[in-house]
Amino acid sequence: MNLFTLLTKFGVIILPFYVFFTVFIWYITWFDKVWFFLKEWLLVAIFFSLIYEFYKAKKLPKLNILDYLVFSYIAYWIWITLYNWLWLNSIVYGWRYDFMFLIVMLIYKHWEQFLKIKIKDLIQLFVYSWALSLLFWILIKFRLKEEFLVEFGYVDYASNWVFNWWIPIYHWLENSWIRRFQWILDWPNAMAYFLVIFSSMFLYLQKKKNEFYVYASVMFLFWLIILTYSRSALLWVLTSLSAIFLVSIKQIYKNYRKVFLWVLLFSIWFLSILWAIFQHQLTNIIFRTSSTTGHFDRMVVWIERFKEKPLWAWLAESGPAYRNIYPEKQTKDDEVKYIPESWYIQVLIEWWVIYLAIFISILWIILINLFKKSKIIFWMFLAILIMNMFLHIFEATYLSMLMFIFIWLFISKK
Repeated sequence: MNLFTLLTKFGVIILPFYVFFTVFIWYITWFDKVWFFLKEWLLVAIFFSLIYEFYKAKKLPKLNILDYLVFSYIAYWIWITLYNWLWLNSIVYGWRYDFMFLIVMLIYKHWEQFLKIKIKDLIQLFVYSWALSLLFWILIKFRLKEEFLVEFGYVDYASNWVFNWWIPIYHWLENSWIRRFQWILDWPNAMAYFLVIFSSMFLYLQKKKNEFYVYASVMFLFWLIILTYSRSALLWVLTSLSAIFLVSIKQIYKNYRKVFLWVLLFSIWFLSILWAIFQHQLTNIIFRTSSTTGHFDRMVVWIERFKEKPLWAWLAESGPAYRNIYPEKQTKDDEVKYIPESWYIQVLIEWWVIYLAIFISILWIILINLFKKSKIIFWMFLAILIMNMFLHIFEATYLSMLMFIFIWLFISKK
């Protein structure tokens, strides 16, 4: 087994625990740039291990349209960055958020031939590792409570989000005081992001999917997604179920007409009772006035900003990178200007239509290739892209790296 394979296995196991380790190391050392010494250096080590493998094999990678699109995306970004005299900070944080996950994809696109482990075994490592973690969460949640995480550097306060501050033990829903599920990750939407990946990988491993334990496990994972109260994740789940239902409605009506009618009537009755009893709580949970207002405010602002600079606003004037380069501007008054609450709009603001078109083309090619290889992973990736319409979910770079490793291994598998 070569070094590339060992580092890949290590990354698949460790990346979901990235937040936990960075928080804990930060807690015991007070070194706030600890993240530089985890996933970024892991990626550097993987890259150089592959250069060595190519040197031994005396081969050169073969490029295609996807490679050229990614290279154009990166080159365009670097050119505008240098043209506008934005230097080290913009480059470091920009590549970290804007296209590090695409570099990961290219690495595994060209070098998966040197990976000395089957994709199924790699997925099993990931699923087993995090299945144990979720079981541990049950112990924490129902016996020790989230306050136990304070021992590892998390902070005992309820928060929606605070820039450059310690990770809270939980986030809460405004006006409800409901603890959103985030476990050891940094925010509930990232947990929903992870659960979409995890549940898809779990389903992929099941040879006989029509088994009781599979249904029970999927229902449990669906319950965890609900506990994150991530509306974008739930929107995808409901959209997917509706699409599956519409595609299968003829067969359902023909073979399970009575069962379907009884289930439909029971669902209407049950939801009506829930609404009658918990109308106030459900209104807060679903509509979440302050959060929704904030999203709309940001949408209005990005339209105005796009009118001001229709060609481009340049790197680090929007999204996660801006927060890190200009932390002094992260106030309640300023924040609305720089977080458009959509990854695509963020790309559009910073780099104009050309950059967004290149990005959409890259995603489209990946989707087409995934559809040919695995419907489950296709739906997983589509779910994340839908979440990105309403969130800057790729900001969870540790999960984006992990997802793009698996995505290209699926596409390239024979």
